[in-house]
Amino acid sequence: MDRVGGGDSFAGGLIYALMRGDGDEKAINFAVAASCLKHSISGDYNRVTLEEVETLAKGDASGRVQR
Repeated sequence: MDRVGGGDSFAGGLIYALMRGDGDEKAINFAVAASCLKHSISGDYNRVTLEEVETLAKGDASGRVQR
């Protein structure tokens, strides 16, 4: 079974962050966080919230995702 969506989540996160005016490093961190969280979800759709992505992008790598 092929994991679907990590790359799409990265691209979507990057586009979103750049469109809202984030700098390059902040945009990349946001995109990586979106992609990482997507790998914890089955299926094609990234069912995470903006808050969850921002929390991980800011460095909260506790390993606990609050849903």
